Amino acid sequence: MSNSNEGPNRIDYQETPDVTEVHAAVQREKPEPSAEVTPMPLWLTAVCGVALVWAGVYFGVFNGGLSGNVYNEYESSPAVLFPLPEKAGANAGPAEAQLSLAQQGKIVYGQVCFACHQPNGMGVPGQYPNLAGSDIVQGGEKRLLAIVLKGLSGPITVDGKQFTTAQVMPPWEAQLSPKKIAAVLSYVRQEWGNKAGEISEAKVLAAKKDYAAQSASWTEATLSQIPADANYPGEAAAPAPNGAQPATAPAPGAAPAAAPAPGTAAPAAAASGAASPDVLAKGKMRYMTICIACHQPTGMGLPMVFPSLVKSPYVNGPTDRFAAIILKGNIGAFTVDGKPFNNVMPPQEAVLRDEDIAAVMTFVRSNFGNTSGPVAPDVVTAARKKFADRKTSWTQPELDAWK
Repeated sequence: MSNSNEGPNRIDYQETPDVTEVHAAVQREKPEPSAEVTPMPLWLTAVCGVALVWAGVYFGVFNGGLSGNVYNEYESSPAVLFPLPEKAGANAGPAEAQLSLAQQGKIVYGQVCFACHQPNGMGVPGQYPNLAGSDIVQGGEKRLLAIVLKGLSGPITVDGKQFTTAQVMPPWEAQLSPKKIAAVLSYVRQEWGNKAGEISEAKVLAAKKDYAAQSASWTEATLSQIPADANYPGEAAAPAPNGAQPATAPAPGAAPAAAPAPGTAAPAAAASGAASPDVLAKGKMRYMTICIACHQPTGMGLPMVFPSLVKSPYVNGPTDRFAAIILKGNIGAFTVDGKPFNNVMPPQEAVLRDEDIAAVMTFVRSNFGNTSGPVAPDVVTAARKKFADRKTSWTQPELDAWK
């Protein structure tokens, strides 16, 4: 008989010299549990990377300048990735034709007026006037059209409330078609309890003709020269501006009171309106995606950090200097309009093409109260070539000594 303590099933295998039995016992043992790390599959890593890149791009397009005044995401110009259904200057499509003029104006309001005047038309106290119940909105058509076409700067009193922060309303005549201006004004004159009449496209065209010689934005003083109750006579306003003496029919004030085509006034008007709508639209899109975070939708910048572009000498000064700033950036302490700033503007020469930089310059120089002329791409090309070997950003002493 064999001993049950012997053989391959014995427990105390350490007491036998038989190597075969020892190996058989070891093989019966279960491995000790251990914590193993399984690497993430490459496909999942790629998916996460694509999601992060998409999130970054989406935030860059729809950030609204990180401004508390911007709720409408379309203020950040998402046409960079998501082209809007309508194109500037194109005729109205079937969908638009079904909307009333005021309904079309609501869309325009949400794209360009929403941030400042707010969804309820109440504006921002002390900064942007209210449109709801406004005596200007419900008053004469000529004064309202003058403001929208040429813009407004400086303090103003609306409905007895003083807006003293000297905020600037940009001119819209180069960025919005006459039909869009008519639509948005018809909307605001009939919304929020306002009960004024509709403004037709023909009246916008008449106003553009009347104020063609006006190159600067209105102030409260110059605006008061336009009668508060002055209107255009229905659809007859369209042929009226075609006459050779438009200055005698309307009462536009001091600026347009001169003859419509004097030798000195015509070039000034041409200089401020020479940029094509396509260039201005392109410049605005680039501004809204690259410049808006620092310089803000109003061009006012951030106190002590990023300087204002409103009537800035660096914006309205030599175009080659302005181009050089955008190409190479600037660094260090700056004083603009008596206000100190200290931050870094990154160079954009590797990011933007010459055409894009020229478009941004043209947009900035004709908005935010600026009335300087457009900039051609060859100005940027020449500046890029001239400073190709420069490796550092500009400082204010260098820019102020510009020749």
